[in-house]
Amino acid sequence: MTSVRGQQAGSALQPIINTRMSLKLPASYSRILESARQEILASGLVGLRVSAVAKSAKTSIPLIYKYFGDRDGLLTEVLGQIYSEFTSEDIVNSKMWLVNNAGKSLSGPEIIDLFPNPFNDHIRQRRIWIARIIAASIELPKLRLKLEEVHLKIDQEFDEVVAEVHSLIGGQKHFSPPVMRSVFRGLSIGHIFTEFNYDNRPTDQEWRELVILLLKNT
Repeated sequence: MTSVRGQQAGSALQPIINTRMSLKLPASYSRILESARQEILASGLVGLRVSAVAKSAKTSIPLIYKYFGDRDGLLTEVLGQIYSEFTSEDIVNSKMWLVNNAGKSLSGPEIIDLFPNPFNDHIRQRRIWIARIIAASIELPKLRLKLEEVHLKIDQEFDEVVAEVHSLIGGQKHFSPPVMRSVFRGLSIGHIFTEFNYDNRPTDQEWRELVILLLKNT
């Protein structure tokens, strides 16, 4: 898929919110993670080579193993970081929108700001990477645990955003937050199948109407 290659993939993999880097960590640790990210961009998940990462980060292979244990440990940390950035991006943006527009009524057009069309270019690239990372977690138990940690942190915030928007548009609460979360995430990641028929993707208007319908009736 061309959307995850070349310059497009490069922009998709650029850090969004680098909150995982602690000031207490050595500079070499940060360089290794960034070099691994670039190696994944160039060679894919399977093509990640510890030797190439060490060379790019101007460090040694033994130091990488000291920090991360093995290649899978390094891959887990990098992919966990990317996954956290991508899955939290919409939540952060939505919370900022709600704060900046406190007291304003929520009409149809604003829904697209809070729940962006999953077919715009940036979200499309992001969705493909999320799908690839989830697929990798099936073979990497450590990565699966890392993704579970991410969701323990972000799921509550996601539920809070949905609940606030739900109340602003006068929706009737028929289902619990976990059900609502599953519906919206299912809609987003499920669109991965649209890659096989991308010309027939829904428009912004169609997506907006669907989100409003769901919020008002669920």
